[in-house]
Amino acid sequence: MAQFTERGGWWVVAQLVLFAFYVVALIGTEPITEGYALDLAQVIGFTLTVAGAVMVGWSLVLIGRHLTPYPAPNEGTVLVASGPYRLVRHPIYGGLIVGAMGLALMALNPWAVMFALVFVLFFMAKTGFEEDLLMERFPGYGEYRALVPRRLIPWLL
Repeated sequence: MAQFTERGGWWVVAQLVLFAFYVVALIGTEPITEGYALDLAQVIGFTLTVAGAVMVGWSLVLIGRHLTPYPAPNEGTVLVASGPYRLVRHPIYGGLIVGAMGLALMALNPWAVMFALVFVLFFMAKTGFEEDLLMERFPGYGEYRALVPRRLIPWLL
């Protein structure tokens, strides 16, 4: 159990619970059905969903076999600083946020939008924990962090 905690296992559990709440909100609550900007919200939602999927997919390809659900990096992991990792330090998390917001807007679901916003707070906290571990593992992480000031979403967070 100690290794689970040291690697950040409780962050993984909390993330799964948060995703479960998001899915319940997305499919189990009523969408907005009246208003002037519903079509625009759905177009923006579609765009965000595609952008989030591209960001996650590209990041997964680059990180490859080093991917882990835990905040602590695996043994032998290398620091990836290319592709979307040139724009943000945690593009998988950022892509999940962007994609979740996009799906919520496409579904016109205010509860899902709320949970997508909670993802921002959650992933900001989780990346704080993760970056402490990355600083220990990679001597050049501080320099990388200075070069890439955004954690999650390019030009924003």
